[in-house]
Amino acid sequence: MNGRLGDAVNARLGDRDQPVVATHGGNLGAVARAFDIDPRMLIDFSANINPAGPPPGVMAVLRGAAEHPQILTAYPNPDATELAAALAQGEGIAPERTIVGNGGAALLDAAIRALAPRRCILPVPAFSEYARALAANGADTIPFPLRADEDFRIAPERLVAVARAEQADLCIFSNPHNPSGGVLARANVLALARGLAAQGCATIVDEAFVDYVPAVSIADAIDDDEPIIVLRSLTKFYAIPGMRVGYAFAPQALAARVRAAFPSWPVGTLDQHAALAALLDDAYAIRTRLENLREREHLARGLTDLGCRVFPAAANFLFVDVAALGIEPEDLRTKLIRRAGIVIRTFPDDPALHGMPVVRVAVRSRADNDCLVEALALSRGGSAGSARGR
Repeated sequence: MNGRLGDAVNARLGDRDQPVVATHGGNLGAVARAFDIDPRMLIDFSANINPAGPPPGVMAVLRGAAEHPQILTAYPNPDATELAAALAQGEGIAPERTIVGNGGAALLDAAIRALAPRRCILPVPAFSEYARALAANGADTIPFPLRADEDFRIAPERLVAVARAEQADLCIFSNPHNPSGGVLARANVLALARGLAAQGCATIVDEAFVDYVPAVSIADAIDDDEPIIVLRSLTKFYAIPGMRVGYAFAPQALAARVRAAFPSWPVGTLDQHAALAALLDDAYAIRTRLENLREREHLARGLTDLGCRVFPAAANFLFVDVAALGIEPEDLRTKLIRRAGIVIRTFPDDPALHGMPVVRVAVRSRADNDCLVEALALSRGGSAGSARGR
């Protein structure tokens, strides 16, 4: 029913003989080796990490661990009790509804294991970990293509109808959406999740980037009998992806099932302390939202001035149609790396974006963002100059 795109996605995701490999940005080591470049000379626009760096409290925790190594000589709190309580308090919900795990991908795996779906409807394009985790757990994936001319927005009524027709028992989607950056209003997300629940379909809502638009979160609105899991990440907003800390919210009984799907001691002591320190820094969070909004708008204007189409975004990245530059995305990526040391995110293996001249770029500092726009202009014009002035 989804046409040629659906067939292509099913062919890739539904073949049990061919493992689904998730692809991500941020692998600067691999880029440096492939292009014989010092990784310290690269500017990473491929991973969506807060350019401000970790909060001061996180750095204080790391220094404290060096001075007091006993933090590393005892086993961590197996349930991350203090961190879970702080996360729950921040949302105004019970700690029993909170799950802490070693990163968003691990939480996704645990949530899928707890729900044990047979058929998952997946709005695409989507974060590649969803397909990998579903395949690893033996679930069939039903692609639900989103349209570029609709800014990749989900139509809730249509999605519910397709889920019913396909007899899906799980739906996974992100809000804000990755890779487009678009956002659904809180009321629409709740209506969608509850519409799916009414026909026996559970929902995993990935709110990895909701810290930039906290008002749209549904974490505090989940009732005890609703099969809804909300995934969150601490590492992107607080710039600590090297520390694997993620969390989730769910009805109490479902939260217990997800928690049971983790191995013992899923999050280390140092990671728990650092995450707690980050959460306590309200000034950092406020400053990050304001700076991201300002820089996202500035970068979007620069890209638009080049003739690119910039899709509406609410997070710390932009999804960009670069057709106006007259160069294919993969060639553009190569040229930017070689000429300016800039790494962008492309989607050569995503069937939902096949043939579309789109890239994703993180929102970084003003200097880095201006450097990207200049490098893109030079790439379009074929100049051999360096946008970094090295």
